[in-house]
Amino acid sequence: MSESIPRLTLGDLANRALITLDAEARAEIVEQLARETRSPEQVAAMTERFLALGPVGHRVFLEWIARVLSPLSDSVLAQLKPMLADRKVPFSVRVLAAARALKSVPDSPDAVLRIARPLTLGLSPLRRLERLRQLQHQVDRSRALDVLIERRELRVKMDCPRCGQRFTREAMVRHLWHEHGLFLERGKIRSPQRTVEELQAEHAATHDTTVLDRTSLLADASALRAWVAASEPPTEDVEPLLSSGEEHRSGLCPGCFAEVPVAVPALPPPLALSAARISGDGYTVEVGGADWFRTLTATAPNRVLQSGPDGSRALGTRGIATFTSAMLLLLAFAVVVFGSKAWAAPPVVARFVLIAVLGYGLVWLVRRPPLKPRERLVDAAWHILARKMVNGNHTSMWLTRLCRASLGHGNPNSRAGVLQETIERAKAGNTEADLQLLAAASVLQVDDGARHGRDRIAGVAAMVALGFRGEQPIAFAEYVVECFLKAAVEPSDRARFRVLLLAGAFEAGLKPRDLIDLWSVAPNLRQAMLVEPLHRLGLLQGVWAMRAARKWERIASADSVFDLCRIAPNISGRILTDFPDLLLYHRPDPDTEAQLGPVLVCARGVIVGGRMLADPDTEVRIEKASRFGAGFELIFGPHRLALDRKPTGDFADTIREWLRFRAWALLPLLDNYLSPGSPEVSARILKPFERRCSKCGTVSAIEVGKVGRPVYWPSGFE
Repeated sequence: MSESIPRLTLGDLANRALITLDAEARAEIVEQLARETRSPEQVAAMTERFLALGPVGHRVFLEWIARVLSPLSDSVLAQLKPMLADRKVPFSVRVLAAARALKSVPDSPDAVLRIARPLTLGLSPLRRLERLRQLQHQVDRSRALDVLIERRELRVKMDCPRCGQRFTREAMVRHLWHEHGLFLERGKIRSPQRTVEELQAEHAATHDTTVLDRTSLLADASALRAWVAASEPPTEDVEPLLSSGEEHRSGLCPGCFAEVPVAVPALPPPLALSAARISGDGYTVEVGGADWFRTLTATAPNRVLQSGPDGSRALGTRGIATFTSAMLLLLAFAVVVFGSKAWAAPPVVARFVLIAVLGYGLVWLVRRPPLKPRERLVDAAWHILARKMVNGNHTSMWLTRLCRASLGHGNPNSRAGVLQETIERAKAGNTEADLQLLAAASVLQVDDGARHGRDRIAGVAAMVALGFRGEQPIAFAEYVVECFLKAAVEPSDRARFRVLLLAGAFEAGLKPRDLIDLWSVAPNLRQAMLVEPLHRLGLLQGVWAMRAARKWERIASADSVFDLCRIAPNISGRILTDFPDLLLYHRPDPDTEAQLGPVLVCARGVIVGGRMLADPDTEVRIEKASRFGAGFELIFGPHRLALDRKPTGDFADTIREWLRFRAWALLPLLDNYLSPGSPEVSARILKPFERRCSKCGTVSAIEVGKVGRPVYWPSGFE
């Protein structure tokens, strides 16, 4: 209740209900009156009082009787039935009163009909049936009413407004929906589109979320998605659509939220590689046996390519050692049996047994152990299966999976020839599968070269740069990074890889804005290159642009983070792991460096001796140590760094200059980091990710499980 009603008599409550014009206030009073009316005598008395007051009393009587919990006597029911035909009272009130009356009469056809007849008096057969159905919705259970409705449905027939055929109501509902795409609602035939539009308008006006349930059932899926897209829904409402798109390897069109396949599909997964089997797409290589005797079986989808002993590798170390000792023992046995008695003496036999044991141990120590089954599986897959595919009708997807499974496994030298042939065949192809194979095989070739001391990180970064420069499609760069990231990569290598990729992008003419746009649709490149916060891209791009002039050389010699990653892999990886925002690397004189380490100019500040400060006006000086007068101290703002010897030159002045250079020369580079780059460069890296929605025609860059980003190019640009 909006306000508490004081304790009143039944007569007072009845008077208040009769004189109250506001429907909500009268409903509260009638509700209290119904709760207070407990005995049949009170019900009968209140019935007489209301019915004696004419039309106003009739309506309040029906509102009250629908809420009464006390049983209704036959006399009250007899007075109620004529009131159910009073059309001056709204039907919603009468149907509630009729539902209350049905609870007080037997569940028999005659009793139910005496209640239903006045409620439907004067209506057409179809409208009667509709009223009875509304009454049915207000009753928990009434078998007699259900039977009455079923019988009338069989008698009442309707004309289809589209084709003129006559059907019962139930058959008409099915006919309208299946034949004409319409439905019957409250006796009227309506189209789902019109109803959806009305529900959408109601939701926009009232923000009532309950109408969304009906909208979702009636609207076409594409129309419903388009409506959601146009209504700027909160993130949690779009989440189910994004999850569905992620399952289907699709994104959402920003114009209508229809699922749009991504332009760059994911690479096929590596072949399943276990301790004794490598398999995928119907091709299998298995290694059987143990260290005694090893077998090899290679099968294609329709036939067995090889089965039996594993060639020269069939006998393992233990097998050869056992064979050697067995031969020696057999020789000893022959000498004892067929030789003289002197040879059969126990000391001689013991010597032969000792020789056999020594032979077993010598073979065990000298012979190189066989390849582990996993390594042998990879080698056999390349020699038996991959060679046949490359020389015949090669299957790019299976070879791509083999390349991914071979990273870190197998003998690089033995597969070098087949791998090179695979790369050449992939370059000659022009399908997406060939491009994926080229990326996976190139990464494997670089990984194999790393076992001979080559820089794997720089090699993979150089391949990615081919995509940035347009020498390969940008999808090639995405595939290369995906192959590389799925392999085991140390955090230090990952940090260095990020910087080398940024260097390749800047060298190809990409601006920070281009990279941010690219990352929004290329998840693997984003994972490998992402710089957080994004505005640090402005600093990195500025340092890259200064590399030729080396403006910092007026302070002291220093290497940019890009040069450091190129010439010092171990040092750069270690430093970037701790300080990912490194910009410049300065080495003071060897003695000072041994005490404090290098000076690092980072996006967050200047680091000396592991301490970071950013204020260009920070106090920096060197003074004698206060304790016992031995050594020196570097005063670096609030930090005091101990030094055994005084640095050569003006080391403190150099640090102050680095602080000023960072504040006055580098930080201003942040202002325009979102400035657009060249349209030609942007088109080169973004157009391959564009997709046009087949529903609404919106052109957008699509990423799996995300809402696409609309793409707009300058007028006249193609």
